[in-house]
Amino acid sequence: MGLAKRQPSYDDLVRVIADLQARLDAVEADNERLRAENAELKRRLAQDSSNSSKPPSSDSPFRKPAPRSQRRSSGRKPGAQDGHEGTNLERVADPDTVVEHRPAACGGCENVLAQDAEAVGFSWSQVFDLPEPRLIVTEHRMLKVRCHCGHITRADHPHGVKAPTQYGPGVHALAVYQLVHQHVPCLRTATGAADLHGAHLSEGFAHTALDRAASHLAPFSERVVALLQLADVAHFDESGIRVASSLHWVHVACTTHLTWYKAHAKRGKAGMADAGVLPYFTGTTVTDAWSSYLGYGTAGALCNAHILRDLDGVHHTDPTGQQWAKAAIDALTTANDAAHAAREAGREALTSDEITSLETQFDHAVRVGRSTNPDPPPKAKKSFARQLVDRLIRRREDILRFLHDLRVPFTSNQAEQDIRMTKIQMKVSGGWRTLDGANRWLLVRSYLSTARKHGLNPMTVLRDLFAGNPWLPPAPA
Repeated sequence: MGLAKRQPSYDDLVRVIADLQARLDAVEADNERLRAENAELKRRLAQDSSNSSKPPSSDSPFRKPAPRSQRRSSGRKPGAQDGHEGTNLERVADPDTVVEHRPAACGGCENVLAQDAEAVGFSWSQVFDLPEPRLIVTEHRMLKVRCHCGHITRADHPHGVKAPTQYGPGVHALAVYQLVHQHVPCLRTATGAADLHGAHLSEGFAHTALDRAASHLAPFSERVVALLQLADVAHFDESGIRVASSLHWVHVACTTHLTWYKAHAKRGKAGMADAGVLPYFTGTTVTDAWSSYLGYGTAGALCNAHILRDLDGVHHTDPTGQQWAKAAIDALTTANDAAHAAREAGREALTSDEITSLETQFDHAVRVGRSTNPDPPPKAKKSFARQLVDRLIRRREDILRFLHDLRVPFTSNQAEQDIRMTKIQMKVSGGWRTLDGANRWLLVRSYLSTARKHGLNPMTVLRDLFAGNPWLPPAPA
């Protein structure tokens, strides 16, 4: 008969329980980690251009996001509003060409009308059309004049006229306009000039025209950088580009009336310093949340379009658990509506009571967000929702800057719009061969963008540039 099995002692049971508890703690920690990883993967999977900073080109063609906007209805009907004047063609008093048409027969007796029959009036129709594609050739003759002393003196060539035959400022302006303003490749620029204007250009001519334009823009670059340094509010952004098959960065500094681009090999402070605006800027910067922008200017404002997209992404991933994000969206959009209404009414500032009420709504939503997303276990990574809450707390003053200074916009859309043009050029050309070439293109683009913001025709300012009289942005009143 075998020996009786020994019953575990109290100490044995304590060790077993401790071992099981340790295993349970490890399983719970793994479970918590896996839940966090699963939530993060679901968040990333749900991301698209409507609820994050991802570009529309990254959206799946099989799962296009439904259009969603943070804008609220204005209450106005779609289309032109009552009182809108419209833009129909108006008759001109002095047409370029007048063509008279005589009736062939009488509408009464049906007899043939004589050629000298009296005309007693007319009705009219004006047709606005393009001229036939042809170049206008101007021959400059430098006369040789004999003085009474017998010496013969020849007149000097006009400015810009050097060769026996050459293209004028208008043709150079057309080539640069197509290359820089319309993002047309060189070969198609040459083809279009021939088809539309009868100017048979080469690709080399288009490249040379761009280089010549950039070489005349030193006065413009000095003026626009100086004006941006003195601006009360300016927008700043950066975006990746390809130069010599490697990643570079284009930096933009802009206002509603000024644009300045500069390409650099670095994204951070070295590139910002090379652009020449931020190190000397004395106003309020409007940027995204990238930390390299901190410390510039006298005050900073965050782009709330980025904040709204991040909040929308958090709420879209977990609508029930992250209701605070929707409340924060409502608080920010309500505050933006109040600031916009104040500007439209011609007010210089919101009242302190208005600001306090709007800030309280936002602060309450953020506090709920912090309690909904508590501190993670030691060494565990914070969820994106918690990181967003921390950013809203840490950058609160910059997020709500637009409430305290009505000159500050709610978003940095101005910089987004201006830098988008470089992305279009990237799609067309794939990049630039050299950094110098990129900066020449960006300099001309700065010139055309700034002129357009002042309501000027880009072809006109390019003609002036090639005629030796570059346009310069005026100093603010």
